[in-house]
Amino acid sequence: MRSHWTRLRQFAQLVRQFPEVSHKSVFPNPEHNLAPGLIEIQTERQSNTQALCDLQTLFRASIMIALNSRDFSKPSWVSALPRHCFTEIDQAFLVWGALTVIIFSLAQFSPISWMTQAVVDAALTGTGIAMTSGLTWAIATQAKLRWVVLLWALLMAAGSLVTAYGIFCGNALILLNLCPLWLGLCAAGYGTMAIGMKSRCFTAAFWVHLGAMVFLSNIASCQFFTSGLVIALTLFFFSVVPWDREEA
Repeated sequence: MRSHWTRLRQFAQLVRQFPEVSHKSVFPNPEHNLAPGLIEIQTERQSNTQALCDLQTLFRASIMIALNSRDFSKPSWVSALPRHCFTEIDQAFLVWGALTVIIFSLAQFSPISWMTQAVVDAALTGTGIAMTSGLTWAIATQAKLRWVVLLWALLMAAGSLVTAYGIFCGNALILLNLCPLWLGLCAAGYGTMAIGMKSRCFTAAFWVHLGAMVFLSNIASCQFFTSGLVIALTLFFFSVVPWDREEA
């Protein structure tokens, strides 16, 4: 038994004298174990994978560039429209034009009673006077044209009062001449501006409204629509087209 253990110890000492052997020392590079064809396949796969990654990166970059360069704040068809900068005076013309369309359309097409319309029209007219006066007062003060703002406020307020009086009191003369009344008030305003500002544009507007008053007798069935159209289109015209005036 002792001799057996002695032999095992001697064998262990002999094994310790040899260097350690591992698969790394026999095959230092695992790729050396592969056949040449398999090495080429593995290399081709690696190159294809790298190319695919490059294409994905390029695709993502192009999408990000397109998204960053595009303006999503408004549709493309809006950007294609011509740009126009409306001043405070232009906005005042637009406000009165829009209110004119509403008031005269109600008178022509709405089944609402005349008394209700008189209240609505007076409220809209008062709103228009307040809005346009606030928009144009500073510019009118700077240009020494505050009288223009006061003139139109007075004319519109007077027209609303006369209209309300004719409706609530049943005055036939006023009711039969509401359209000539408003065309005449607008003509008076444009005529006063034409004289005070020496403007050819407002002189033309004066004659247009006078001509519309004469023409109304031929279209008794749609007087309100025609009157509103003349007044509103004139206001819209002055909101987008420069008008002349002679400097003092």
